[in-house]
Amino acid sequence: MAKAPMATPQAYFDTLAATAAVLLLKAFLVNMLIVRASLSASIARHPEDKNFPTRSFFSTVMVTFGPGTTSDFWNRCTNNLRNILENEPMFIIIAYVYGVVTVASPTATVLLKLFVVFRFIHMLCHIMLPAQPFRALAWLGATGISVFMAVQVLMLKGSLLALGSKDLSILKGEL
Repeated sequence: MAKAPMATPQAYFDTLAATAAVLLLKAFLVNMLIVRASLSASIARHPEDKNFPTRSFFSTVMVTFGPGTTSDFWNRCTNNLRNILENEPMFIIIAYVYGVVTVASPTATVLLKLFVVFRFIHMLCHIMLPAQPFRALAWLGATGISVFMAVQVLMLKGSLLALGSKDLSILKGEL
């Protein structure tokens, strides 16, 4: 019977680095879509955004015609970017901690890749294909991976949060 291949910490952290880079590029893409939609739909968050000297240049570079140029699309993109900023940095943090405190199995690198897949599906369902329950299922899959990693970290290191007698003495000011 063949043994399952062991993941090395380096393989896990290489995959984590690639995961972080891909998620960051995805956030930049959504941000560019927001700029494109705001230019084409004449949405200005600030007064100086309405008419600035190079606005026509930016409108040309951002291809402000065709699909994805409405205020509804702008709303969907800004909501998706908010969701990205609420979820993905927390995942990178817990995935890093998970890699530090556990012996990452090959499954752990698969979980990192699955997280990216779920987040891309979520983005597409949020921006391009507004359809439930697919967006909710993609969010649930990514969140489940985050929760799994957090629970694993707590199971291994959660006892460090328990108060011992020395901790109580410090709190009472006895030391």
